[in-house]
Amino acid sequence: MRTNKIQWVFCLMAVLALGAAPMANADDRDDVEAVINQYIDSEDFDLAEQTKLMASDRTYISGGMRYSNNDKSMALQTAGNAVITAANPDAQRIATLEDLEIRVNGNAAFASFYRTINDTNSVENVRAGQDAMITIYQTATMVLFKTDDGWKIVHTHLSPTK
Repeated sequence: MRTNKIQWVFCLMAVLALGAAPMANADDRDDVEAVINQYIDSEDFDLAEQTKLMASDRTYISGGMRYSNNDKSMALQTAGNAVITAANPDAQRIATLEDLEIRVNGNAAFASFYRTINDTNSVENVRAGQDAMITIYQTATMVLFKTDDGWKIVHTHLSPTK
């Protein structure tokens, strides 16, 4: 009788463990999606919030260049943004993402999506016949690792789609 009871307890534990595994994975997927959405929402001209989402050793690939020093990469991006805002102090940036695909495997997650960056053009350029929006279309891939501080972006690869 005792053997049957022990087998029943082990069977119940196995069923519960199988049921809990997808829930943990679903929670991780939601957490990864939240980090990526925060990344997109922080695509303004001040990248301080975006930097908090990254591991200090993040690699960044964009425009055919690979940056393995995240501090320098973010400094370059911030400098580029400073030029944009100096030329167009009223510039606004709106970023969107589409078709987000996420795969979680343990403490690693892989995401791909389309990213669109829209910057408002200056009044002078619009009066000269340019479009009101300057748009960049990209295909993005990110790798995130789960750390003690939550999910952090460890790799970003952006490729132009147009």
